Formats: sequence, structure tokens, C-alpha cells
Amino acid sequence: MRRMRRGRDRSVWFEGLASIAVVVAVAALVLALVAPVAAASPVVTAPLDVTGTSAATPSVAATDPAAMSNGPVATLNRSVATSNESVAKLEPAIVELYPNPVTEGNRGEYLVVQLPSAGNWSLSDGHHTTVIPPDTNGTVALSMEPALATDHLARAGDGKRVGIPVHALEGYFPLAAAGDRIELRREGEPVDAVSYGRVREGYRWRAAWGEWRPDGYEPRVPEDVAGAVVTPFVLPDSPEMPVSFFETAGDRILVAGYTLESDRVVDRLVAAHNRGVEVRVLIEGTPVGGFQNRGAHAAERLHAAGVEVRVLDGEPDRFRFHHAKYAIVDDHAIVLTENWKRSGTGGGSNRGWGIVASDDAVADSLAALFENDTVAADARPWSAFRAGATFHGPLVAPADASAGANGADGTNGAAGADGTNGAAGADGTNGVAGADGQGSSWLTTESGSRSAYPSRFDPPTAALADVELLTAPGNAADRVVDRIDAADDRVLAVVPRTGGADQRIVRALRRAADRGVDVHLLLSGEWYDREENRALAERLADEPIAVAVADPRGRYGKIHAKGLVIDDTAIVGSLNWNEQAATENREVLLAVENAGVADFYAQTYAADWRGGGVQLPVGFVGGLLATMVGAGLVARREIAFV
Repeated sequence: MRRMRRGRDRSVWFEGLASIAVVVAVAALVLALVAPVAAASPVVTAPLDVTGTSAATPSVAATDPAAMSNGPVATLNRSVATSNESVAKLEPAIVELYPNPVTEGNRGEYLVVQLPSAGNWSLSDGHHTTVIPPDTNGTVALSMEPALATDHLARAGDGKRVGIPVHALEGYFPLAAAGDRIELRREGEPVDAVSYGRVREGYRWRAAWGEWRPDGYEPRVPEDVAGAVVTPFVLPDSPEMPVSFFETAGDRILVAGYTLESDRVVDRLVAAHNRGVEVRVLIEGTPVGGFQNRGAHAAERLHAAGVEVRVLDGEPDRFRFHHAKYAIVDDHAIVLTENWKRSGTGGGSNRGWGIVASDDAVADSLAALFENDTVAADARPWSAFRAGATFHGPLVAPADASAGANGADGTNGAAGADGTNGAAGADGTNGVAGADGQGSSWLTTESGSRSAYPSRFDPPTAALADVELLTAPGNAADRVVDRIDAADDRVLAVVPRTGGADQRIVRALRRAADRGVDVHLLLSGEWYDREENRALAERLADEPIAVAVADPRGRYGKIHAKGLVIDDTAIVGSLNWNEQAATENREVLLAVENAGVADFYAQTYAADWRGGGVQLPVGFVGGLLATMVGAGLVARREIAFV
């Protein structure tokens, strides 16, 4: 594996001379001798130029990741115009598709074309052909049911299609929700074409967007705040950090998550509500594996206490998954890579990253996002969601369970509410340790504040930083790639898994490594990720990027963090590295510009990397150390990987 070099004054010294010498001596040899241990977006099109010649065959566009996008690819040299722009500027093109509206039988489906002049225009999907009315020109919508299409256009969200002409298509010309290829023809010759795969209900594609978006949705621009007070932390080392602010909240607590299953979190939210704090919760309704009974128990407790709980599960669903993990507590914004459950925020298993930004502007900006996501039609009240939902996983005893010998707290009980010594506790642990931490400490994190793993990396002193709030869909992946492309010194990336060597962020890492930036990528070693991640490490073994599959060695359970250190900036949040996450999920990240914060995460990263490093024979390492010391080549290095 490679050594990570830093050329700035922000030194982080190693604990001993031996570690330094091993790093200096072994790094190059390991590179030479040992290889690192190692979604279905509607895409693919073959755009046509104005002569009708295919610019790319479908098979090429489908297999070249660099050519793939989130929707039909725009024609070369296309000029997209609204209805009030000069018709003379228009290139003939298909510029919008809405093949799966939220109506019975997809009634009112439409497409929008731009035509530079009236003429002999037609559409074909290879099975059906329809003639566009001969007097049509400009930017117009075409539909078999113009009245319904007009209503659908009004729900586009940005208002740019309101009032454009809607013309009736002659005959039968359906837009297949399961995927199609549509050609725009002039005098029978194709001048533009778009292809797409299966489309979710209520989603439309527009050339100017370059992606599919649900009804009423508009992406947010990145929001920058200067001089915020920030405190980084990692899990499982600091399980108290995500919830400690709940205990002192005086005004508001807004919690957003993929899942919320922690009784520890629920206890604090209910207590805050009871003392008059506004408490609201937003969670995903269809997580992978189904909505768990532990989550249902948590939501029911909150609902019964009078806390507003909403579930993103309505139609049209704006996001494939509400995967964001954050909280707003008064003027504090807490952004996480972890879920609100024992294995995540409870410190029970995952290596995760978190950041607290104590600044009213950051908190208000994130609260505005929460409000936007909570008040829409697809965010259903818990009572409405519960009525038609099916729950999965271990059943949970009610909070007043008294099956155990010692009653409601579940100590020594068969099914205590907090799961201590219970066979089926509310956190689903089926564990053996009580709240006092006696027995296995693995289960004390939800009922106590101590993690089962060593707290090696305590949060540093709060510092001032410039902060950028990133969200998906819309801007997160773009800004991550932009920052990697601008890196000068180092990029340390940790993520459970990627979309492969040609995934967009991985390509950016490879570009940075090619130009001399010190780039490391640390991946999960869990059994369900291991084979794929080792294959990626082998695939990139001959490139200057260093890739490793993590070996926790008892310091944490598994890699679940999604984070980067890019020079003096740290990026923390929920974004997984796949196209669905970047374009269809709700994700939230914070980019924090502060050298000390970046170094804090880099220290944790270096330790995690060493935990999974290739182990060389002790005698070999000792011999190299003696040689290097004798040669006077041992020097204090800044952060290194062994």
C-alpha cells in the first residue's frame, strides 16, 4: 500500500519512530509487490445529427459509462428554447417526455418538440407513426389527450411549460412507460431521437435538465455559509454526539432519516416534546428489506406521545429513497453518514462520520429543506401510512412490557422495552447486557452512552469553517466531482461500495491520481461487499490510486461511512456512489473547509486503513527499519498508511 504525503504545515506526528520508518521503507515495495486487498436509471440513447446519421449506436452508448446520463441524451448542437423565444434559433428536437403520468391508463402522456418551421413532421417509435399537424412550429406539446396534457404540464414545477400550445396527435401513438425509442422525422427522415428505459410514475425528462424529475420537484443550488462553528466526530467512538443536543433543545428538533429504530433517540425526542420543544420526524417508507417492526415501534411511540411523524411513501414519490440522515436542533445542524439505529448513531457497529455545524444560517437552510420534503403530498402522516403498511423483522414488546422479573425496564426480563437482558428488546438486539453495562458491552449503546468499541478518536475542539450544504438530486455529485478535480494534494475517500471503476466519482479519483494527487479509496470488507470490492481493487491495482478493503480488527463493525477528505476540505453525508443515489434519492452532505477538521478525519482514516493493511513479516519489517535508521533516512512524516 502507499504512503500518504502532505506538503502543508498541518502536521500530524506519529506515535513512534518505528511506525514512521516502516512506512517510509515499505510503501514503495508494497506498491510493487503486493496488490491492494481488496440502479436502474433510465438511460441510453443514440442521438442523431441533423442529417439523420447516428452519432452513437445504442450498444455503444449503453456500455460506455462516460456516455451514460440520467435520461435521453440531447442531440448534438441542440438549442433548447421556450415558446416565447425566436423560432429561428431552434434546432429540431425532442426536448421533453412524460410517458407515465399519475392517471389511470397513463392518460394525458405527452412529449414536447421544438420545430424551426412548419412542414412535414412526424414521430415514430418503430411500431407506430403519427403525423404532426402541418402548421405546427416552435416549442409545442403533443398528446393524444391535449386537455389532460395541459394539466400535467402545469405540474412541472418550474412554470416554464405553462401556456405552451398542446396539439392533438393523429391516431394512436402511446409513450411506453416501460421504455421506448422515439424518432422525430422531417420528410420521413429522422433528425432527432431519444431512448429511455422504464420510467417511474409521475417523472418527466427534459433536455435542459438532463435527468428525470418527479412532479413539482426542482433541485436546490449549493448553499454556502462562511464562519460556521463546526465539530467533527466519528462512530462508533462518539455515540453521544448525535443525540446530546436533543437533551438541551429549547426550540425545535427536526429529524430526517432513512430509518429510525433507536429507543435511545425516541426517549430524548419524547422528553423534548414533553417540555414544549417542536419535534418533527421524517423517514423513508420503503427501505430495502421492508419497514422493520423496530422502526414501527419507534414511530408509534413518537406518534402516541404527540410527535409529528411523516413517512415518504405517497404518489408520485419524489425520491426513490429518502436516504438523508440529519437533524436540526435549534441552531445546530447535525449531518451524518449513519442511520438512527443502534448499529449507526448508537455506536453499536458502523464506522461512520458525522459533523455538527452550529450556525443559524446552516440550520435554517437545512430546516427549509426539511420543510420542503415534509409538506409535499408524498409525505404521509404516520397514522395513514401505518394503516396500510406491512412490517417485518423481530416483533417488539410495548413500552410498558412487564414480562421480565423486574418489570418495564426489561432487566432480566424476557422482552423488556429497552432490550436489556431481553430476548426481544425494542432495539432488536436480543442481547445480554443491562443498562449498567454488566455483561457484554455490545448492547449498552442504546441504553447507555458507551460504545462497545474503543473510543480512540474523540471529537476535537470546535473550529470555524466555511460550509457548503449539498443535496441530491441536483448538485451533490457534481460538487463532489468538481472538488476532486480541483484537488492538489490528497483525496481520501471512504464508502461501503462503488458502482465500479467507471462510476463517476471513481473516475474523478482516478483522474486525480493520474495527475499526481495522493488518492486512497477505502471500501467495506463485509461479506456482501467483499468480493465486489476486492475485484475493484484488483482492477485498479496497476493505477496510481491506492484501494483497500477494510479489516476492522475489533475497532468497529463495518464500514458504513460515506466521506472524503480533499486537501483541507471534508465532505460528510449520506451519498452512496451510484447514479440512483445521485439523481433519484434524497441525500444531504456538508462540505467543510477547515484544515483541522480535514486532519481529524484523515487521522481516523489512516487508522482504519492500517487496520486493513497488508501484513509483512516482522523480521522483514525489522530489517528494513534497521537499514533505514542506519542510513539516516527515517524522518517524521505527516499522515501515513501501513
